[in-house]
Amino acid sequence: MARVFLINPPSPEPVRSPLLSFCYLASALERAGHSVGILDASAVHGVTDPDEIARRASDFRPDLVGLHVKTLHAQPAYALARILTGRWPLVAGGPHPTVAPTEALAHGFTFSVRGEGEEPLVELADALDGKGDVRDILGLSFRDRASLAPGGVRENPPRGFLLDLDALASPVPALRHFDSAWYGQARPVPFAGILSSRGCPAACTFCSNNVTGRRFRYRSARAVADEVRDLRDHFDLGAFAFFDDSFAVGRRRVEELSAALTEVGSVPWSCTAHPAHLDPEVLAVMKRAGCGGIDIGMESADPARLIAIGKGITVERVLQVIAWCHDAGLHVVVNLMFGWPGETEAEIERALSFMEHAATLGAMFNARGVLVPYPGTEIYDIHHEQYGFKRWWLDQPPLEYTPFPTVWDQEEVMRAYADDAAFDRNFFRLPKEVLRLIQEAMDAKARLTYARVASPLARKAGGVPAAGAR
Repeated sequence: MARVFLINPPSPEPVRSPLLSFCYLASALERAGHSVGILDASAVHGVTDPDEIARRASDFRPDLVGLHVKTLHAQPAYALARILTGRWPLVAGGPHPTVAPTEALAHGFTFSVRGEGEEPLVELADALDGKGDVRDILGLSFRDRASLAPGGVRENPPRGFLLDLDALASPVPALRHFDSAWYGQARPVPFAGILSSRGCPAACTFCSNNVTGRRFRYRSARAVADEVRDLRDHFDLGAFAFFDDSFAVGRRRVEELSAALTEVGSVPWSCTAHPAHLDPEVLAVMKRAGCGGIDIGMESADPARLIAIGKGITVERVLQVIAWCHDAGLHVVVNLMFGWPGETEAEIERALSFMEHAATLGAMFNARGVLVPYPGTEIYDIHHEQYGFKRWWLDQPPLEYTPFPTVWDQEEVMRAYADDAAFDRNFFRLPKEVLRLIQEAMDAKARLTYARVASPLARKAGGVPAAGAR
């Protein structure tokens, strides 16, 4: 049996619920007979002092320490790795090591896991327990003195996507590893959310879903419904969000899942969906199953930009979906992004007009929304040399987003929606007039959303509960 200690490193953006990927990893490790400890140093009230983090890891007596690494927070993760390296073997996993595995190895890690981590992490723990060879673990990169590759790094062949998601160990039991005090909550621990599928079949040029990829895979309706029932019965589940990249893929799947959720009982939920997959019939089915709100990925209100970024939708279709959601009694949030390479004043003017129209149909809008060119995306690959932002996550100061408040008055709503750390970075060197209009558009998103939701709640309760931070 190997002892594995998982750490979500400190970050400038505190989180208010456990990391769902850690729940899956911990359950996979425990089912394989290994012992697991978890520390969420990114939680609102989590431990952030590096020496204290190291002490807690040491108290667990680990054979392996794993860190979750996101591109935005690579620098603090690497800083923690430098403190921990040499004490235990370190493994990096998550979005950033998937696209930059050798970078993590150059910053103190012994191993990097590329892609979905449940199988390779278990096999790595097995190997450290003397039951396998790290050279045989697909999807693993590691420092290897015997390697002839530059820097003594060995990158094993890639691993295919997990196809049988029902075969994964349930993430629910792993919630016991999280301390509710980390999130400022009384017992029980706030749950992390639910995944009914992995992968997204769309081909958006800005999207960085490299871990789960483009191949859409889904769990059985019964498995998802059983997880909802388990969370409701043991963790006081009152509402939840599906964390799927694109929930509504496959009409038959959505109908079967909605039927299973209806059998479980009324538990309100929300999801993110592509407008192309939504119509009045599907929305009605989702509504009966407890759906209360949908986030729609639109990104731009400019027809030419929608084609360029591979969204596969039209402005007219989005307006139609918003109207259908309103008729079905569903809240709808439209996600819009700004700061595209070569973005023009005319594009943003179209977005402003669209928002005013969409708001009359009942739409709300996402917070922030300035484009960040993540590594591994087409946007990054095409433009990083031209605009000089290669390795921006290392060579420039970290993007530090202001945390969402727990209670919002009008001023806080406006700040949380209209402030974006990526705005001043101006990755694509947009002119001042375009930047002025982008700020005007973010202000409009805040104003229109507050008018739709926050004002009535604020008048009634004197404040507005914040949306989830994760």
